[in-house]
Amino acid sequence: MSMDASLIKTINKLQDAFSTVGVHNPVDLPQIVVIGSQSSGKSSVLENIVGRDFLPRGSGIVTRRPLVLQLINRPAPTAPTAESDDETGKF
Repeated sequence: MSMDASLIKTINKLQDAFSTVGVHNPVDLPQIVVIGSQSSGKSSVLENIVGRDFLPRGSGIVTRRPLVLQLINRPAPTAPTAESDDETGKF
C-alpha cells in the first residue's frame, strides 16, 4: 500500500471514529456531494470539476456506486522534463 493510500485510509478511520462519538469533520477537508436522479449529469459535474473525462460513457452505461475523488493540486513544472507527468489517475 502506498503512503497516499495509507494516509487516506487513516484519515477515513479517524473521520469514522470522530463521527461515532459525535464530532463531525475534525479534519477540515473540502467535500462536495453531488446528488440527483439517474441520468441527471452527476458524473459530468464531477468530470468538469476535475477537468478530465475519466468515467465510462455509452448507451446503457451508468455509474452504479459512490465515487470518492481526492484532488491534489500539483503546480506545473516551469520547464517540461521527461520525468514530469501532467496527470495521474488511480482506480
